[in-house]
Parts: sequence; C-alpha cells; structure tokens
Amino acid sequence: METLGERIKKLRKEKGLTLQTLAGEVLTKGMLSLIENNKAKPSMESLAYIAGQLGVHPNELLEEVPTTELRELLQEVETLYKADLYQPDDFNPIVDKIEPYAEKLPYRYESARLLEIYSRCLYYAKLPDWQPVLERAETMYEGLHLVNNSADVHMFRAMVTFQQHEYAEALKMLQDSRRFFEERNAVIDSLKKLDFDFLEAILYFAVGEDAEALRVLKEGIDYSRERQIYYKINDLYRVMSFHAILTNDIERKDYYVRKLRLFAEFSEDEKIETTLDLLEAHYLISFAHEYDKAEKIIDSNLEKYKDEEGYDAFYLEKGKVLYHKDNLDEALKWLQQHKISDYLHHPYDLSMNYEKDAYLALIYEQQGRHDLAVKHAAIAKENIEPMLDLPYKKFILDVYRQIAK
Repeated sequence: METLGERIKKLRKEKGLTLQTLAGEVLTKGMLSLIENNKAKPSMESLAYIAGQLGVHPNELLEEVPTTELRELLQEVETLYKADLYQPDDFNPIVDKIEPYAEKLPYRYESARLLEIYSRCLYYAKLPDWQPVLERAETMYEGLHLVNNSADVHMFRAMVTFQQHEYAEALKMLQDSRRFFEERNAVIDSLKKLDFDFLEAILYFAVGEDAEALRVLKEGIDYSRERQIYYKINDLYRVMSFHAILTNDIERKDYYVRKLRLFAEFSEDEKIETTLDLLEAHYLISFAHEYDKAEKIIDSNLEKYKDEEGYDAFYLEKGKVLYHKDNLDEALKWLQQHKISDYLHHPYDLSMNYEKDAYLALIYEQQGRHDLAVKHAAIAKENIEPMLDLPYKKFILDVYRQIAK
C-alpha cells in the first residue's frame, strides 16, 4: 500500500510534473524530494499546497487508501471476478489482492463493493471469516443508502443457505428480506426485482411448492414483457420449460423452448442453444424414449465442445442413451467420465445427476458384477432419498429394489 510520499510522487508523474514544477515558489525542490521519499512530513499548509498543485483534495493524499488507488483496485478486481471461476483456488488471486486493504478501507462505495467481493471470494474459496466481512459491506451500503447493493447482500446470504441444501430456511430468509425492503419503502430497481423473483421461484420449486413457483415466474415474465426488459428472461423460460418436462406438459415445454430459441437467436447467445440441446436430449431419453434423436443432439455438442471443460452433463446423457441402445461397455466409459459439479445444489439438478449411479448399477448387474451393482444402487438410493418426489426418484428406487432384492 502506498505511503503519502509515494502517493504524491505517483500523482506528480501521472500529471507530467517535474519536482521543480510541483514545488513551485512555496516549497524547495529538495524539501519536496524528502517528502516524496518519506524522509520528511509536510505541514498541513504544505500538504494543502501540494494537493492544489496536483488538482486533488488534501484528504485524498491523507487517506490510507486514496480514491484513485481504490478505484484502480476495484476495476482490476471486478474484471477478475467476472471471469469464469469454477474451483475454490480460482478465487484466491482476488482474495490476495483485496486482503492487504481490507482493514483500512475508507467509508465509500468502492470500499463496500470490495468488501462484498472479498467476502464472496472467501466463501467460494472455502476460507473462514467471510461473514463479518459481508456484514461490514452491508453496513456501508446501508449507510450510503445503496439499496440495490444491500439487496444483493441479502440474496447472497439466502443463496449460501440454499447451497447448504437448507431449502426451506433459504426461502424464509429471502421472503424476510423482501419484507424488510418493502417495510422501509426502499425502491429496488427492475433488474433487482427480477433477481428476487427468479430466486424465490427457484426456492419454491426446491421445497415442492410448484404452484407458488409458477405464480412468481409468471409474474416475472409478465413484468419483463410489460417493461420490455430482457434481463433474466433466459432463466425464467428455461425453468418453466424444465418444469413442463417434469410434469409431462409437452405443449408448454415446446412453447417455452421455442421462446428460448428465438431469444438465443436474438441475443446471439450460444450458451442458451447448448442448454436447450441438453434439455431436449434429456427429454428424449428420459421421457420420450427417442434414443436416436437424442444421440444426434448429444454427439453434435460433444464434437462442438470436445476441447472444452464443463460439459459433463452431456457425458451422462451419452452414457444413458448408449445403455438404452444395449452398448453397455461404451455406456460405462461415458458414465465414468461424468462428475457432478460442485455448483449444482437444486433438487432438480441433483436428482437428474444422481441417476448416474443407478445406470452404473444396471450396467454392472448385466455384466455379472453384482457386488458393484449393489454398491452403486445403494449410492443412488442414499443420494435420492432426501430429494423431492420427481420421476428420477422413482427410477432410482426401482433400480435399487430390482438389484438389491
């Protein structure tokens, strides 16, 4: 972190001033050199003069973390934070950049945002003491009347509880947060309202309150249409289409998939197309039993993303389709490559992925490897038992009863 002298020198050079020019007629060149090298401290009068010459407020020179340095740090950190970060270690560089400043940040927006990012990165890096840091950020946001930023903190806390699979508690926390802002007549912007709507719907689905989830989703979609806001529309339609698959409402599924295809074309977002391909392949295998159609979609994506990571869900669907086409050895290879992402926490996502061990059990049983079959059937059963009563649960429990009888 910069000293007062280093700060003066940096600003002088940024403005293209020589020592003599900055010293002017008030200071000597030698005295200014001593100040810049931390061998002398300026009087308040000298400090005010230097600040005037540099075009900044004296407080900016005196702050332990000056405004310019703070803004540069935040800009750098925001760029790093927006990158694709997947593993706990990915967050350590951000933690390392903010940590030296954490205890000396002045009371302003940039500091609050840095503390918020620092807290989130500590959490994702699985490091301790992220909660007190988040509380400091929230206190600053509230003191500065930054309502939308405070709302982000509330939603993050609810998401942490959700990621601990405490779904009912996470829903209660989110609803309490919404009431908190409503009772204060706080004005939350449209995008933040849609964030709340989407998260609340997801949590309703997680506790099995589908009717409430659909109500909130519909309100969010209607709100977006009325105001011509496209933010979150991808997520809203995607969840609606997946729920339609689970309830065997194919007409509704096709409706939302068509909407998403159009939105993907409009936004030129390739990730939406990939998500829709995965959704369609999953539907064709697990619900429509049209294995050839599903395999074409899967193979197209596996070829397209063969050199990239993060497409494990296609490995699972590939293994499933090969099992149903009686290609057990190849199915086994694909299923063994599949790993459940650490970022999957919703009962829908987990239940889908827990099918893996049930399929492994079926393959091992047909290969005459009964002990392995029982082992994986038991793993699938143990994983699925706390989950909602979705079609995946019935399939997994049926496999367990078939193999462990």
